[in-house]
Amino acid sequence: MKKDVVLIVDSISPKTEELSRRHISDKAEVVFANSDPAVIGQHLEKAKVLVTSTKGISTETLSKAKNCIYIQKYGAGVNNIDISQASSRNIPVGNVPATNSRSVAEYTLTLLLAVYKQIIKAHNELVTNGKWLKTVLRDNNHELTGKTVGLIGLGNIGKHLRRLLVGFDCHVLYYDTFRLSPEQERDLDVEFREVEDLLAASDVVSLHCPLTEETRHLIDGHRISSMKTGAVLLNCARGGVVDENALYEALKSGKLLGAGIDTYENEPINNTHPFCRLSNVVLSPHNGGGTVEAIEAVVKKASENINSMLLHGSVTHRDHIVNIDHIQF
Repeated sequence: MKKDVVLIVDSISPKTEELSRRHISDKAEVVFANSDPAVIGQHLEKAKVLVTSTKGISTETLSKAKNCIYIQKYGAGVNNIDISQASSRNIPVGNVPATNSRSVAEYTLTLLLAVYKQIIKAHNELVTNGKWLKTVLRDNNHELTGKTVGLIGLGNIGKHLRRLLVGFDCHVLYYDTFRLSPEQERDLDVEFREVEDLLAASDVVSLHCPLTEETRHLIDGHRISSMKTGAVLLNCARGGVVDENALYEALKSGKLLGAGIDTYENEPINNTHPFCRLSNVVLSPHNGGGTVEAIEAVVKKASENINSMLLHGSVTHRDHIVNIDHIQF
């Protein structure tokens, strides 16, 4: 009996591949394309399910997937999937929201501490140049304790990060398009501010909002100029939320003490990116949610919808379908 094809278009880790084999039904043929155009082209037209981790599903790719009945994102962000075309063809697009929130929050805190303590600079100078910067770095090392932290976006990730900050006795401000109730604000011990006020008052600004037309370059040159001199910017959300050119100039000039960056406007980047010329920025390869615990949870949840679509033509987790209002099961 011929099996339905589940085409995973991206390059994924060995662990993610092993988990995909384990959780996706053995009644399906799982093809791991590893971003190889030839493999994608060979299987695209007959694939019933398309799965992406970071690559996305472009207009051109989806238009060639004539037999596709379902698209699954290994993760939450779906800004690089052609949802409009999918909806017009009655193809559900599923994501896995909130599963890696704790991992991203922990990663954000790690980036912040690495910036404040100049850990990467200390390491690189010692390993690369043999420099022992014990006293040199002290003038720019900082404590997190007691600082004002502004969170732009207070969804699952922002809430997890706020709880992690409790031990540092931070004053936490937040902005979100959906403001919490007074009771929720008291429970989380957060204070609502509009974006401009939050930027001006915060020692640290951490981004946790989705990338939309409204949030693209939300942090631009003007808004960076309104931040405290010596502030830190963290972006574990989406690269397009920040104007990278403006951020580069602010880091280069010393307007900002530093930045921790996990996402970029155009990914992947390499060592020719301007940020790589700066010593006051900590860079990582969009890996904030990449923990063993999070990967297993993501693949397991995603597979439940994949299997249900293949076997029954419906989904187990309807709340994971981002275009649910524009399709019919």
